[in-house]
Amino acid sequence: MSDTEWPADEEGAFESSDKTVTVSERPRSVPREVPPSGTTLAGRYTVLEPLGEGGMSVVLAAYDAQLDRRVALKLLRTRSEPDDDARSELRMVREAQAMARLNHPNVVAVYDSGRLEDGSFFIAMEYVEGQTLRQWMQERPRPWREVLDSFLAAGRGLAAAHEAGLIHRDFKPDNVLVGRDGRVRVTDFGVARTQTLAEAPLPSSARPGAWDAEITLAGFVVGTPRFLAPELLRGAPADARGDVFSFCVALYEALCDQPVFVGDTDVERTQARFEGRINPPPAHLPTWVMRSVLQGLSVDPLQRPASMSTLLEALSDDPDVRRRERLSRIIRVSAGLGLAALAAGGWMQQRDEGPECAHLERELAGVWDDSVRQQVRQALEGTRLDYALATADRVFQTLEDYTRTWTRMRTEACEEARDQAGEPRSLAVLKEYCLERARGRLRALTGLLGRGSDAELLPRAVEAAQGLPPLEYCTDARVLTAAVPPPEDSRVRAQAETLQNEVDKLEALYESGKYAEGLTFGEALLPRVAEVPYPPLRARALFQLAQNLEGAGEFKRAEERVREAIPLAAEGRDDALHAQTWGLLTLLVGNRQGRYQEARDLALITSAVASRTENALARAEALNALGTWWNGVGRHDEAQSCFERALALCQQVRGPRHPYVAGYHSNLGFALFQQGAYAEALRHIVGAQELWEDVLGPEHPYLVHALVSRGMVLWKLDRPEEALAPLERTLALIDNQLGPEHPFRTEPLTLLGSVLADLGRYPEAEERQQQALALKEKVLGAEHPSIAESLLGLGHLRRLQGRTSEAVPLLERALTRAQESTRAEVQFELAQTLWSLGTTPTRARELASEAHAYWQRLGHPEKARTEQWLATHTTP
Repeated sequence: MSDTEWPADEEGAFESSDKTVTVSERPRSVPREVPPSGTTLAGRYTVLEPLGEGGMSVVLAAYDAQLDRRVALKLLRTRSEPDDDARSELRMVREAQAMARLNHPNVVAVYDSGRLEDGSFFIAMEYVEGQTLRQWMQERPRPWREVLDSFLAAGRGLAAAHEAGLIHRDFKPDNVLVGRDGRVRVTDFGVARTQTLAEAPLPSSARPGAWDAEITLAGFVVGTPRFLAPELLRGAPADARGDVFSFCVALYEALCDQPVFVGDTDVERTQARFEGRINPPPAHLPTWVMRSVLQGLSVDPLQRPASMSTLLEALSDDPDVRRRERLSRIIRVSAGLGLAALAAGGWMQQRDEGPECAHLERELAGVWDDSVRQQVRQALEGTRLDYALATADRVFQTLEDYTRTWTRMRTEACEEARDQAGEPRSLAVLKEYCLERARGRLRALTGLLGRGSDAELLPRAVEAAQGLPPLEYCTDARVLTAAVPPPEDSRVRAQAETLQNEVDKLEALYESGKYAEGLTFGEALLPRVAEVPYPPLRARALFQLAQNLEGAGEFKRAEERVREAIPLAAEGRDDALHAQTWGLLTLLVGNRQGRYQEARDLALITSAVASRTENALARAEALNALGTWWNGVGRHDEAQSCFERALALCQQVRGPRHPYVAGYHSNLGFALFQQGAYAEALRHIVGAQELWEDVLGPEHPYLVHALVSRGMVLWKLDRPEEALAPLERTLALIDNQLGPEHPFRTEPLTLLGSVLADLGRYPEAEERQQQALALKEKVLGAEHPSIAESLLGLGHLRRLQGRTSEAVPLLERALTRAQESTRAEVQFELAQTLWSLGTTPTRARELASEAHAYWQRLGHPEKARTEQWLATHTTP
């Protein structure tokens, strides 16, 4: 029914916060006499039979004598008003021009257009024997995959229109035809418009200004309301993202067999459309499909897929198909190149009698044998630090367990490959390759640990040993088939294997806390990696360098490198690394550099990418980054959910006593703290601290996070004396392990200043707050949101000292930079300060009320303070 502005059954009022669009009765068409069968039109078209009619036109089946083919003729109806006729004609001209410019198998072809003997306009189109997509769906129940395939075909036609510069503006199942041959075609471009007129000049025969003319009736929004994007209902100009929205509405309804938006009436559903309230899809539909559909239904056009092609790519990316393709590729590689082609460093030889599987512990020669053990023991104990012996014992226990498990699994994989001789041995090959990659990581670590005594390395030695890749992944078929295979080309493969050992060293440097060395090594390594045409290798090298940069506090450089890694990880189909890179970028842009609004868009992508990977640890890392961002923007319940899921995933793979588990406990504790659940927060934080101390030792930099959080919670529990010790210990740890100008130093300095202020130790509090402010401005920049916390601390200190007039400008400046949770604290502090000055009591109460509303919404204990203050501080 795209011939008209609105179908007859969809008239009514559609309300939004911006305007009300009224859908009134369409202008009346003068019934057109349908030419009888046998009539010849335009000198070449013989009418066969009527096919259908709409408010603006009649469609006939006709025979084209000139080209000996059947066509569909669309004839323009006349309207009761001359202006309506002109407008209708312009729309028909537009449709002819739009469709004639497209040559795509999923778009109905236009053969001809012009005027009939009576002067009216016609379009001659491809005749499609079949039915509309809506009729096709109603014909019988269709499996979701069959429905999706038909919509993908229609989407390709729509994408072709976009590439030609055309916006359909009325995509719906009624405007898609399914031929008897099964081919799907988009039709009815009667309300289409160009995106950029200069790119698509009108044919010389077209009426001047046809594309540029405004032919929408006053008070009307062109299109079908049920499928229109919210910005179009508000009167915004149409673009490709509007078509994406309409496509997703139609696909949602076809898959879910229910309305997209919540509500019982058109008005309610339209309001739900403006607010993004969507009915939950049925549970049986695949998550990867509905995730893309729901993204296309975002209220904000910028949150939708950037183009129709992007949406189609996501809807075509079936994880099961990808796994099968990778498995097939492995089989082809192993058949064409021999199993040895998949090995790193010639780890398997192809023999007629099958591989030799006895004494595979010999494969650990030079990796973890008696000589290497001795070197590592001497290096660790040679630091002569108090905890060196205990650290060496922990490292040895971890590596002995790891290599014992590796030998057993490697033997089992070898025997499995031998038993399957003569059959496709893809999974056995993948297991062996996975175990060899783990051996490569182990080699890099033991080489680093045994190269000499290093007091800087000792605190990170246990964590580095426990950070080796989980061997359990080498028995998980889903993880194995999702893994990225090595290059098929033998020359490229040899180059990649050599450089992979170097990338393993770069990762070992990061896991061991040797960030400065990692930067130098990584920058020298990148040009060599860039010469190898194997995107996954370069992506991993860039990611590991970015991690070292982040650990060293060089957040901007880290961001640049991880942005380079993201498209390479996607090109290499490394889903696990893709999730890790997006997670790191979200962390760097948001919490590390304070660009929270920009990180909002990154967080959406991170969430989608993380859900695709079969690697639980990569998914946990991405969730952790998302949780950190949610905390930064004041959505602490969302942060809590992310950390809980990350914790569960990590425990599932690593067990309950792993250092990474402690990290997720610490972050979860901080999210609970921000919600005012102090007792529960303290339990998680203390648990994280004790686990880190037990597994990593008392000097490990990871303890910084738990100690800062512990000091913060104790301070909020009005136990400032107890808060001093963990905060002072944090500063000592940072100075010794990370350096006196590391960005992590700013948080304990700020907190310590606030605690000292509450204890009445004003000179010391002033010194700490000024140190924190200066360091933030130097390493993070004067506009970083964390500046607000230091300004708040200084303002609070001034008020306690009775210097309220000096406090106001500090707090006003803090208010311009603070994120939500900090903003409430600044508002309440400023309210108390202004009240004590007595100059603006009304504003003081307004500020306190805003802070109270925020804390009340969270159910935060701080609401009691503001509530009491507001009750006792009333304006005349």
